[in-house]
Amino acid sequence: MCNSNTKLDFSSIMPVFGDSFYLSPHAINMHVSMPCPLKVPFNQFFTPYVKEYNASHATPIYCPNIMDCSSEGIEWMLRTAKSESDLPDIIVTSNYRILFSGAFYDTFMKTGRYKGLIRDDYKRKMPADLAGNLERSNLGILCFSSWSFVQDLTVEGVPTDIESWEQIISPDRKGEITVHGHIDKATFGLAYFIVKHWGKEGLVRFAQNITDIKHFSNIIKRMGSADPEKTALNLLPDVAASKIPSSKKIKKLNLKEGKVLAPMVLMVKASKIEACSEILEKIGSRGFSDLLKNGGCIMPDALDPEITYFIPDFWEIADRYEEVEQELNKIYLGNLPMKEIEGKIKVGSLCK
Repeated sequence: MCNSNTKLDFSSIMPVFGDSFYLSPHAINMHVSMPCPLKVPFNQFFTPYVKEYNASHATPIYCPNIMDCSSEGIEWMLRTAKSESDLPDIIVTSNYRILFSGAFYDTFMKTGRYKGLIRDDYKRKMPADLAGNLERSNLGILCFSSWSFVQDLTVEGVPTDIESWEQIISPDRKGEITVHGHIDKATFGLAYFIVKHWGKEGLVRFAQNITDIKHFSNIIKRMGSADPEKTALNLLPDVAASKIPSSKKIKKLNLKEGKVLAPMVLMVKASKIEACSEILEKIGSRGFSDLLKNGGCIMPDALDPEITYFIPDFWEIADRYEEVEQELNKIYLGNLPMKEIEGKIKVGSLCK
């Protein structure tokens, strides 16, 4: 589901500058990374705009990963950057952890050299604690993704009235959970949420209940199938869960503790905000918002007042983010049934 047969001519929209693939000294440099379900829609939306913009402006847009919206290269740039010239002018990413790589947060975000942009109407409509967390952290946002437990009702012997994370991390659910993700690390926001509510023991119990790790496309494919490895409980990003065919016999669980949010971040060099104004207007347009909404994202002005939302305390942990992440990974990976999971891995079945 990540792949597309659409072939686009890179050279027709991307000018070539010097020896650097990731940055051009003579352009507005952009990095955009998107989750799989949004990659093709974003490409189809933004590529014509880049083509039009570059034909009418002396300073073009240079976005080398516009074709696949991957995060390749950006983490290395953030980790090693010594000056603003080593970095893109605009960063749009759903992988917020890269902003805490190396000294980037201290050097460029905490000092205000990069500005996190949030639309005024989003600030007004978001819960005050959520907006405050983002502003204190200097994190701009375009939307949120979240996570959903989807129960495959064709798997028998599992209660269909699960309504809390307490039930999810219960030993009774051992061997009944498949998660979308990577085999070598935890999903930070989820792991942080679990530890915040149930301590390290809660994360231990959650990891022990997992029996399989797959890319969401493989998880969805086997729902309702005869695959003996399918599981009753499947943890997917909302953008993926929104793509499950209506013919599948499933139930999306509404857990009483609420939803864990992951922001899609918008960061811009403070010194380039004016020069980037037209591009930022396009990114903030209704067309782009509709693309995100139709892709299963939660818009900041559409958060349900009846639901509790959770994001990590970025502003509290930014200075020690990597330390916290390593500790969470150690607990999570140390308690996964790795032999069982590795025995189920098939080519192409994991996240890249």
